[in-house]
Amino acid sequence: MRRLLIGLPVLAAAALFGIVTAPAASAEATADKSRVITTEDGWRVRITKTAESIDRHPNLNGSPLSHEGFVSLKAVADITGKGKVPVNSGAIAMGYQIGCAVDVSSGVNAGMSAAVGPNVGVSAAGVSAGASALLLPNLSTTLKPGQITTVAFGVKNLAGAHGSIKADQVQVKIDSCLGRVSLRSYAVVSVSTATADNSVAVYGDPVWL
Repeated sequence: MRRLLIGLPVLAAAALFGIVTAPAASAEATADKSRVITTEDGWRVRITKTAESIDRHPNLNGSPLSHEGFVSLKAVADITGKGKVPVNSGAIAMGYQIGCAVDVSSGVNAGMSAAVGPNVGVSAAGVSAGASALLLPNLSTTLKPGQITTVAFGVKNLAGAHGSIKADQVQVKIDSCLGRVSLRSYAVVSVSTATADNSVAVYGDPVWL
């Protein structure tokens, strides 16, 4: 009986301060998506979103207003066919659209932050995207209830009929958000000829962080 009375407060304190070990997270793969169009010039332009996964993790600060995970994503563009007019230029881009149900932050900040490794941070104070060992600006984009913030992971000019961008294990941090955070990936390709400009985009299924 004495051990029981002593053990209960210890367990309660551990739960209160978040000491109880959380289950290990595992990466969740999402379905590939692809779209193709035929331009007026006769080119077939395809964009594919592939190799996407989300690895949810308990946030390090233990706050219910913060969300953290790691995402991987790849975008592939292909131009085929026998167009009547040569393609002068093209580009491929990919990223995420991020939505927060309830914003509980106060104010908007702008400044510089240090980042090591690929990362994207989003809060009501701004959006910041990073690369290895760079000083990065904190953009003053605000997450508000009912709005969606778009964060680009990469843009690449096409040098030929095929091109791709891939990002592995990019850290995503969402702060000052009460409730679930929704993520939707996107990939888009654009091509230009002397007579027409065309673009086509594809979107992934929404996932929760």
